[in-house]
Amino acid sequence: MIHNLTIQALCVDASCTGNPGVMEYRAVDLHTWKELFHSPIYPMGTNNLGEFLAIYDAIRYIENLEKKKSKNLQPGTWNLKPRFECIFSDSETAIARVKSKKIKTTLPYTAQTKELLTKVQEAATRLKTHDFTIPIRKWETEIRGEIPADFDRK
Repeated sequence: MIHNLTIQALCVDASCTGNPGVMEYRAVDLHTWKELFHSPIYPMGTNNLGEFLAIYDAIRYIENLEKKKSKNLQPGTWNLKPRFECIFSDSETAIARVKSKKIKTTLPYTAQTKELLTKVQEAATRLKTHDFTIPIRKWETEIRGEIPADFDRK
């Protein structure tokens, strides 16, 4: 159960059937629980890579919203509050990797993993060359229950 969260946030989570295995991730709006984006289904991935990419794609999603918003501002408009104030993830590992701008994996490069590992490399490179300001916070599952982006496949 979510308690006392009035913050506008984007929640992310990944699902992996097997590890490694079929992997996907998504983001939902904390308050509406509306899915805002959903990754392709990767035939071979890991939960950690999915959680990392979910946060990365959430950063890009929010950056793109802010760019659109700033382009549409009229002169004299002062409402610059961002639509999303933070990103929640239940993965300490993924949060640490995004913040350190480093990712490690032992997943071998094969025809099945090529698309995923290419995206991971692109994300790591972009994180190293671009600063992001959106806070990334740990979702406290023990206190709040499952993160709204959870796939409910446990």
